[in-house]
Amino acid sequence: MGTRYGSREHPDMQGLVACARKVAGLIGAQDVPDAELSGFVESILFGEKDAWQCAVMGLITREETANLLLAHLETWLMSRANLDCLEPMPWDLEPLRHEFEDALFG
Repeated sequence: MGTRYGSREHPDMQGLVACARKVAGLIGAQDVPDAELSGFVESILFGEKDAWQCAVMGLITREETANLLLAHLETWLMSRANLDCLEPMPWDLEPLRHEFEDALFG
């Protein structure tokens, strides 16, 4: 069956955690355990935001799904690293968006 944007019925959670680990490294939140990264990613995809179901239904594109996950992950990790979300940050997460898309949709 898969999603409207790929052949996967479920995202590659190991791949998403690996991507999240890269974001954590850029932000300076390397101490966040993989289990917490996985739990956070799952909460965005299958929890209140239900981003995965929105993607499956075609309500949001694969790029929008990846951006949604990246934006929430960045904010959460910045909070974990005690960084001010209002300050400009020196990292660029755009190159990682494609990795997130691949882990999400194949």
